[in-house]
Amino acid sequence: MEALDQESVVAPGDIREAPVSMTTTDSNLTGSWKFFKPEAAQRQAPCAAACPIHNRIPAVLAALGRKDYREALHELRRFNPLPAVTGRVCPNFCQEQCSRKKLDQEVRFGAIERYLGDFGLEVPYPAPERKRNERIAVLGSGPAGLAAAYYLASAGFEVTVKEKEKLAGGLLRYGIPAYRLPRDILDCEIGNLIDSMGIKIELGKQTKAADIPAFLQDFDFVFCAPGLWDSAVPEEFRGMENMEPGLELLKNLNQGAVPSAERFAVVGGGDVAVDVARSLIRCGKQVHIIYRRTFEEMPAYTDEKTQALEEGAVLWEKRLIGFIDPSQSGGLHLGLARAEKQTGKIRAGRIVEELEVDRVVPAVGQTAHMDIAGSERIFLGGDYSIGAATVVEAMATGQKAAEAILASVAPDLLKDRIPPERNLPAVEPAGVSLDFEPRRQRIEIQELDPESRKASFAEIRSGLGEKEVLEAASRCLDCGSCSGCGLCWFFCPDVSVTLEQHGEKTFPVFDLEHCKGCGLCAAVCPRGVIQLEEDV
Repeated sequence: MEALDQESVVAPGDIREAPVSMTTTDSNLTGSWKFFKPEAAQRQAPCAAACPIHNRIPAVLAALGRKDYREALHELRRFNPLPAVTGRVCPNFCQEQCSRKKLDQEVRFGAIERYLGDFGLEVPYPAPERKRNERIAVLGSGPAGLAAAYYLASAGFEVTVKEKEKLAGGLLRYGIPAYRLPRDILDCEIGNLIDSMGIKIELGKQTKAADIPAFLQDFDFVFCAPGLWDSAVPEEFRGMENMEPGLELLKNLNQGAVPSAERFAVVGGGDVAVDVARSLIRCGKQVHIIYRRTFEEMPAYTDEKTQALEEGAVLWEKRLIGFIDPSQSGGLHLGLARAEKQTGKIRAGRIVEELEVDRVVPAVGQTAHMDIAGSERIFLGGDYSIGAATVVEAMATGQKAAEAILASVAPDLLKDRIPPERNLPAVEPAGVSLDFEPRRQRIEIQELDPESRKASFAEIRSGLGEKEVLEAASRCLDCGSCSGCGLCWFFCPDVSVTLEQHGEKTFPVFDLEHCKGCGLCAAVCPRGVIQLEEDV
């Protein structure tokens, strides 16, 4: 072919002779080139997927965005009957999975939950639409028992809670110190729940395992959540004078019984050990924590163990008690041995320090105080069934048992008690693009200084105010739901994306005949709605 000299064909400023396309690229089906194709679908937000009780967190935050506090509370209570409690003691699994965490700061849902919980302390829970004939007995009024009672009562069942103590709450009252969970808040929330839902509660009712099968004569189902109220005491401490197991001591402290001893050695690194240590410090005691591993390896919450050291607890890392002898002062003389790994176990090595204390408090585990056999109509839950866990994980067992009971006698009621997003695939935080999301200033929650903290059992952390709560809620990215932002449309090099309205939702629609599967739409999606699938 003869080469053409452009200058001889086209005069300056004249393009009449230049090759110009007079049609669109519609006929050029570039979609046949692709190996992957984009798909858009509603997905579960990572925060909701991480929540053991399946809180619909984006729905709660959306209601707050409209300043509809009652609707936000209603949405929260659908799956969490104790938001004022969990807003204070939950480890916030949701926040750990928040997509925004990698940008500036996770949405502080725990603080939002606390705000709504406190707002709802005087707001009655909604009564069931209709009553049913089935009767349920719930043994134990801890978080699992209260959750099961709530879910079943809200479905119209007649629920009777049997509690061995004189006051309701179980672990919430006798296992969590007041500086973490004020008793007036606990009393108000439990009272509101019991009264609003018409739940019967029998206090001071000691139940033995042998008594439980007989309950099925009066009740259709029994849910047992007696907790783990016996301490696992190592053999070397059993029968020893001046020894008190951690769980028993913590229960006594939470009822206001202050021991006369002044110097304590708390053995263990879990939540019970740290709660005991911090409670004793507030009673003016000297506290040593002896732990066989390092501070970082302590299973207690990071904030809790850090605050314990700030308040004056002395931590002996990688130590075991090598010997215990009576001291001349009437207390105990301890030899602290270096913790060493021997044949796959941690054993006491040579003695490296010596301590004078008045009492040793082993806090190395919890066990059940009764042996209950489950059956088709007897359900087990709480720490009793899953081991020592968080409050919200215990509540999840009550929720699960309630769902099982409903599925057996009233499956039609389940649809309103299971979040529609629960079975959807969850958005991966790493798959959410934050390139176009502006950074915001962090929201800090105020807490008392160490000197003020250890002077009383006053609550450590303050809550957020209304303005801060609204600001925190507005940061939610609403992962898993298309917001119609148009970034996929804007960046598509093949003009293969359009946004269409599907009911109340906006979704991108892809022209797969022209989409080359480059993946730009998925890469820039700030909600994780678009993902690439293999084009087969």
